[in-house]
Amino acid sequence: MPSSSESLVTIKNKKTSRNQLLWRWLRYLLVGAICNGAVWGLALSYLKKTPLTFTSDSVIHVAGGSPGVSVNLPSIGQANTSSGTSFGAHSDPRENYKLMMTSETVLETAAQSLDIPKSEFGQPNVELINNTTLLKIEIGAKSPEVAEDKVWALYQAFYKRLNVLRSQEQEERDRAVQQALEDTRVKLTEAQNKLSDYKLESGFNSSDQIKDLIGNIGNLQNQLIEETAKYRQVNDSLQQLSTTLDLSPQKAADALVLQTDRVFQQLLSEYTEATTLLTNLLPSRGPNYPDVIEARRERQAALKALLARGQELLGIPIEQLSLERLNLDNSNGSGVKRGDLFVQLVTMNAELEGLDGQIKTLKEQLNNLEAELNILTKKETIHDNLDRDLQIAQAVFASTLTKIDLSKGDPFASFPMIQIIEEPTLPEEPSAPKPKLVMAGAFIGSLFVSAGLTLLWWREPLLKISKQIVKKAIE
Repeated sequence: MPSSSESLVTIKNKKTSRNQLLWRWLRYLLVGAICNGAVWGLALSYLKKTPLTFTSDSVIHVAGGSPGVSVNLPSIGQANTSSGTSFGAHSDPRENYKLMMTSETVLETAAQSLDIPKSEFGQPNVELINNTTLLKIEIGAKSPEVAEDKVWALYQAFYKRLNVLRSQEQEERDRAVQQALEDTRVKLTEAQNKLSDYKLESGFNSSDQIKDLIGNIGNLQNQLIEETAKYRQVNDSLQQLSTTLDLSPQKAADALVLQTDRVFQQLLSEYTEATTLLTNLLPSRGPNYPDVIEARRERQAALKALLARGQELLGIPIEQLSLERLNLDNSNGSGVKRGDLFVQLVTMNAELEGLDGQIKTLKEQLNNLEAELNILTKKETIHDNLDRDLQIAQAVFASTLTKIDLSKGDPFASFPMIQIIEEPTLPEEPSAPKPKLVMAGAFIGSLFVSAGLTLLWWREPLLKISKQIVKKAIE
């Protein structure tokens, strides 16, 4: 049996254990109460001291790219403006707009419009709605009206900033293309001056001159063909008549000259009478008969005078045989006088000479026109080159000018147009603080505190059990 001293010790140890256990309970309860009280106190304090916040929101639509424009300039060129914006296939203009809405410049402008400091205006929440072209804007304030005014102020400040950026972009574009436009204008002026100077210097104005010249050459060629045909026809007739008369056209002309001279005709009549008389006397008288000698003398005197007069008229000596061939009093079997045939022969010869002169003139004109055509063709080549340079300069200038005008009509290329889909709302209930959410958080916090204290409570028994398990395993 244990002694009384041992019993006392055991009783004392049990009292000590009870006291330690009680103290431990009190300590854990106190810590648990303090921690839970702190959690709930902070939650209640937050609900009590945090001012109410009302959030107004709005939805904005970002328009897509504007349709492209194509302008055709007849005989000059074409100007195009591509559709879409300056953003790539994987870029979204809403990201830019989101950054702009939260930028210091836009927030400062919005705050100034409400006459409040920027710090009081707050930071808006901009959200991109997936698979759409929409932006959602949220701004909080102490009252519903102020929240709604902030959204309107933010939208107006953002819209104002967009207009400023669009104006600046347009000014930069205008300055950038102004030099290019000036260069094209200078080139156009130079091309115009070169063409004008060449026209003034060369006398060549257009291809119509060559067309007219070719037409004239064609007409002259047709005339030449016609006149050549006439010349051949008249020449054939002349040769046939000349062969028939056995007389050249010049001899026929001489005969006509002699026929028209009265003195020559008088002398010819005397010569003819003397010849007739001599012819009649010779058969009945001898050659030495005085009448025959006298007739022969008169005939010789008349012939001499006749030949002298013919040489005087024609300028060339003539013979007795020629006088017989130049006799115009004979007629052919058809009753046509020889003189008429002489006249016809002379007339045909004159016509032939006229046709020959006309043919020579036509050939000379053709040669001159063909030489002029060669010159004009060379001038046309130079003219066409200068005119082509002028057309190119006109096309470039007109295209550049048209593109500038078209770009002025599309201010939304880099900054697409925006539209309000849902106007700023007037909130009916505060968005913060949210009592249910705060209470739920405090409750979860209490659970974590209780769970932690429970784990601490069971720490010592668990350690003893683990030591015993280890000790048994060693033994």
